Amino acid sequence: MLNHKRSCIITILLCIIMAFAASPVFADDGDGTGAGDGSGDGKNRDIPLTLESSSISDGAQDVALNETIQLDFNKNICNVTVLANNKLCFHLTDADGNAVAIKLIFPDNQVQKEYKKQVFIQPAEDLKPETSYRIAVDNTVMAKNGTVIDNAHTISFTTGTQRTDKENKILKELGDYIITYETASGENANSVPVNKDGLDDVSEESGPDMASIARIAAVVLIVLIIAFTAVFIIIRRKKQ
Repeated sequence: MLNHKRSCIITILLCIIMAFAASPVFADDGDGTGAGDGSGDGKNRDIPLTLESSSISDGAQDVALNETIQLDFNKNICNVTVLANNKLCFHLTDADGNAVAIKLIFPDNQVQKEYKKQVFIQPAEDLKPETSYRIAVDNTVMAKNGTVIDNAHTISFTTGTQRTDKENKILKELGDYIITYETASGENANSVPVNKDGLDDVSEESGPDMASIARIAAVVLIVLIIAFTAVFIIIRRKKQ
């Protein structure tokens, strides 16, 4: 009888360990609220979305005519649930405030989970040499967990006379795993995307929420393990 009880206890402990071990496997990519590790545990949910850095500084001079501008945020701004909103929040304008056509590039958050806090801006055509431009980031940019950016941001710069052959390292690594929006140009364009290569307009109802599916799968697995353990114990007791 003692050996039987000991065997049951060991079996239960093993099942519990298996359940905890299985949980991370089904965990989602996080909402970007963690300390940069993608845990997305929500402990920093009250921290606002912030633009942490830009590949060019405000007031930069001699910027390449075909420069790729990388913006880094502190949270996930590439998730499918916020792309429809965020694709409208980035603009490039000339000195007169006219919209300049751009390619707005988001990493594919479902495939490249480590790159969920970046967005890239490329001019659709070479910019004019020795000309002033401004990037504007609206105060409506949203993170996956629903937090909104702390405030609007602008980055002014002046082009040089040369193009660059350097590729952005992250974009090179991403390859085809990107979502690209092309915007119009001109006085009345307002940088609204007119042509999209990647996802269509999306909302939370447009497709499955992979994070929710992962959580449900983890719960189901744990329940199955517990049920299996209970059945196993009952069978063992009947045999005794």
